[in-house]
Amino acid sequence: MSADRQVVYVLEVADRPGIMHSVAAVFAHRGLSMHALVADTGRKSPRILVVFEGTPRQQQLVEQVLARLHHVHQLRMLPASSPELRAFAVCRLLGPLPLLDEVLAQVDDDHATLSGRYAAVDAALEHLLQAGVVSDISRSLVAL
Repeated sequence: MSADRQVVYVLEVADRPGIMHSVAAVFAHRGLSMHALVADTGRKSPRILVVFEGTPRQQQLVEQVLARLHHVHQLRMLPASSPELRAFAVCRLLGPLPLLDEVLAQVDDDHATLSGRYAAVDAALEHLLQAGVVSDISRSLVAL
């Protein structure tokens, strides 16, 4: 993934049935793929985070359409490198875990948990996958 082309939309939304479908439809109707769609319902105002990689024109178009959805109260578009984006990942270890820059790693038997800035965790996972050190990755994303 190209870090400069990847953004995260942070949507403050009404707690209404169908809002996730409406957000996903914005991408589907334009033939665009989301890299992740995360709902944070543990807040007073529910929040949806969408990771998207596209051209600046595509990013602007998606932002405009998302902002017009009826149950979206607030929308922010953040670059993937934004310090307010944090990630947490759990993965199965296939070999020894090397030292990782900017990522906190904890190893427990044959599993590792990684946490830190979203872009750093994403880059570390990509590196570990290419090196054949991890598999079965589950990750989550949070915007502060």
